[in-house]
Amino acid sequence: MQGIRQALLSHGSIVKNAVLQRMRVVNPLLQPLVSRSHSVTSARMEEHGFESTTIADILKGKGKSADGSWLWCTTDDSVYDAVKSMTQHNVGALVVVKSGEEKSVAGIITERDYLRKIIVQGRSSKSTKVGDIMTEENKLITVTPDTKVLRAMQLMTGR
Repeated sequence: MQGIRQALLSHGSIVKNAVLQRMRVVNPLLQPLVSRSHSVTSARMEEHGFESTTIADILKGKGKSADGSWLWCTTDDSVYDAVKSMTQHNVGALVVVKSGEEKSVAGIITERDYLRKIIVQGRSSKSTKVGDIMTEENKLITVTPDTKVLRAMQLMTGR
């Protein structure tokens, strides 16, 4: 859980954007943001707001796989496969686990990692392993699934 907390904080804008995409923001200074598809999560957010909605609520609304397997990849997976999974599931990052140790967080791979470490450097995503470009676990700040969205957003903004 410590690794997930660090991942969310280190790459908080991804979670923040996912939260904002899943709800309608009413602010007189901003135009309302409307989610592409209304879900149970957005209904909960509208009813209870950031103060009572948890990270687990957001992740439940985001995922379709009961085991959440699309939320992670392994250090030995190709970057191509990881990016393909992100694209298929409309997420901007995946938690990376050590190969053969699915309960041990190794880091996170983000769209930013892909752009900076593959595209800009002219590397092949099919022959590069996720473990070669991921942000390592010791550089991440994480939250637990029961953390309130408002608290997670405060932590992300503070970085």
